[in-house]
Amino acid sequence: MPDAATEYRPSIWDDYIMLKVRREIIDKLNAAADAGPVQESLKAAVQTELMTIPPYLTALFSIRDENFEARKLVHSVVVEEMLHMTLAANTLIAIGGDVPIVALGSSIRYPSTFPLDVDDGLVVGLASLTRPQIHDVFMAIERPDTTATLPGEGGSVPPIGPGSGYGSLGDFYNAVIEALKRLGPSVFAQPRLERQVVITDWFNYEIEGAPDGRVSSFESAQAVLEKIIAQGEGLQIRQDQIDPKDGDKTYAHYFKFGEIYYGKLLVPDDKAISGWSYTGGDVPLDTGLIVTLQNNAALSDYPPDSGAHIAGSAFYGAYCRLLRALEETFNGSPAKLDSALGIMFELKLVAQQVMQFAVSENAYAAPPFMPDHSRMEPVVRL
Repeated sequence: MPDAATEYRPSIWDDYIMLKVRREIIDKLNAAADAGPVQESLKAAVQTELMTIPPYLTALFSIRDENFEARKLVHSVVVEEMLHMTLAANTLIAIGGDVPIVALGSSIRYPSTFPLDVDDGLVVGLASLTRPQIHDVFMAIERPDTTATLPGEGGSVPPIGPGSGYGSLGDFYNAVIEALKRLGPSVFAQPRLERQVVITDWFNYEIEGAPDGRVSSFESAQAVLEKIIAQGEGLQIRQDQIDPKDGDKTYAHYFKFGEIYYGKLLVPDDKAISGWSYTGGDVPLDTGLIVTLQNNAALSDYPPDSGAHIAGSAFYGAYCRLLRALEETFNGSPAKLDSALGIMFELKLVAQQVMQFAVSENAYAAPPFMPDHSRMEPVVRL
């Protein structure tokens, strides 16, 4: 079986590239006089969280079970991205918005920037789990905007700052929080709790201030949005010494991916400026136990009637059913999340069938999350 020697590398990486939100989006939130701009921004947040799932799942599918630690870490991030999408959706529902998951998901193509990102910003693609994919894409997606010296980095970098033309994802969520606070209690007058997902039924999390993840007030909205920030970036990463945990005694996503990239557990370290370093026990990643998959695969890449196309059609069909189940979940049938999670398990089984077929001397067919490479009109216009 081919190994992971042929690696996907984005063309625009520098040491500190990250997901940067267009400043005009944050400015619109800061000037919002009604719920409309906040609803559109939360739709973009739902799509952003949804857009991370296929890259993380593609990487997860490529990991053989023997790479147990890496597999466990990536799987935990996938689950939490599903949680983040759910929390953003609950907030959107609470302020009168609808969640068009099918339209949002069907419009995504890879490689691409995020809907909130600057046009020449972070490009995310679908590829096997490799150290460049972890560092150049996954850690860049989750990287916080901070002056702190993060573990593994040689020194601090300037924060993005308001004069740069963009902000961080954390800045975006904080702008949503401030907009909701400014709009006042009336924006939560009809929170439609019966349409929101009770996260404790499906996820092993409770959120202080919003124990079941449903939103009915500013305080509960603030609690769930701050949970999204903490699980991605960490509890306190603005300055040294940092707190890389997410409030649930596990590390935020950036640091989970860091453990895979550096091959070591993150541990407290009094000698490090941040107070932490990747110097703990091994987190092995045997590249010989990573399946090399075709990058950015679409169903149209595989010849009709080929084994890859037949299996790929089954996979893409299951993914479309997942999007439909999620749309039903967030539009009046929250119990449908059970079906969605069942389809997530089905995706793993069908992905294994797709990956049996070699498409070149160096790569196997990848499970397709898109039908073709045509560019779609954006669903959310910010």
